[in-house]
Amino acid sequence: MAQLALYFFIFLCAFCGPSISEEYQLPQNTDVTFKYSIAGLPFEGEFKVTESKFDVNFRNPVQSVFFVKFDLMESNAGFPLATTAMKKVLDAYRFPKATFESKSVEFSDEKFNVLGFLKIRNVSKPVNLIVTVLEDYNSDSEKIYFSIRARFKRRQFGADDYYPLVRDAIIIEDILTLNKSR
Repeated sequence: MAQLALYFFIFLCAFCGPSISEEYQLPQNTDVTFKYSIAGLPFEGEFKVTESKFDVNFRNPVQSVFFVKFDLMESNAGFPLATTAMKKVLDAYRFPKATFESKSVEFSDEKFNVLGFLKIRNVSKPVNLIVTVLEDYNSDSEKIYFSIRARFKRRQFGADDYYPLVRDAIIIEDILTLNKSR
């Protein structure tokens, strides 16, 4: 019985101690900017965020976890004709949501390299997201400011309509704010 009590005490100390991570989220109705090109001309659009969770581990940042859900039906490609085409290409009427979920986080050169899976059209592919924190932060921070950058090829997800007129590369690039969850 004493041995069982000792194991229970060790379990409590290991898993019920003070929190070393805090949960954050993007503000409601956040838009994340993406870039693409048509016939070599640059254009921008916005993916609408509907849900997000950022479990930031302050003692060991590589153990942080990120999740973002986008509503493709509420997203835009910069102008009406392109938005209509984007929804068709991404099959947004059948698959209205896209998600990004982190699998590993590495820290080097003052940047976080987040390897995760982006799911579009019900197809998941690995994508590397580079996160640069723009100000000092700690577990007391109510907000965290950062920039993001990722690049992927839309045709990997079966979104190949209008190629090569609309180039394959999609670049996500933005400055965002995380708010501490309540």
